[in-house]
Amino acid sequence: VEHRLLALPVVDAEGRLKAVAGVHLFTDEVFTVARQRQLDHIFQMIGVHVAFGRRVSAWSGFRSRFPWLLCNIASGLACAFIAGAHEGLIGRFTLLALFMAVVLALAESVSMQSMTVMLQGLDREGNLWRRAWGTVRREFLTAALLGLGSGALVGGTAWAWRGDIAAAAVVGLSIGLAMVTACVLGVVFPTLVRALRADPKIATGPLVLAASDVATLLFYFGAAEWLLR
Repeated sequence: VEHRLLALPVVDAEGRLKAVAGVHLFTDEVFTVARQRQLDHIFQMIGVHVAFGRRVSAWSGFRSRFPWLLCNIASGLACAFIAGAHEGLIGRFTLLALFMAVVLALAESVSMQSMTVMLQGLDREGNLWRRAWGTVRREFLTAALLGLGSGALVGGTAWAWRGDIAAAAVVGLSIGLAMVTACVLGVVFPTLVRALRADPKIATGPLVLAASDVATLLFYFGAAEWLLR
């Protein structure tokens, strides 16, 4: 690598040429290791270590993965209770129920994107919180623009479909607020986990998604209570 040699000779004890080791042997190995690490990081972000898919029992896999699923169960139940507390509002404005999945999906997507950006910068040298603040500033502006565009598009679709401008405004406004909040959560959670000297790549994903879902529905029905009543 230092001398940029494209091949090396393989010789016997007498110095006779037996084979040639090309640079592709080295580069293929490097890329294989890099791909394996990337795959491992992806699995760890969703709460699964890649090794558990190969050589452990079903019970061991259950024990390693179920605790992180509890985050999703808890957030799902919390979201159900939040929606239940506004059941009368949903009954009068069915548009809120129709677009709830879209609002949640957009916020989850932004939270995972911001988390991935933050995880890529955690291994660099320097002050952890300064890097986190820099990432929050960059991602905040991006998420604000994404929220503005997505909220206008989905809210406009809701208005054109049902003709209820107030409910459509709720959908658009909550999408914008939820995406900005999800962006911040995607940066803050990995930073906190690293500050506690744990591995942020392991199961940060379920934690971020759970917090994002709860925050999104709070914004959603909060905006509905404010605008529709």
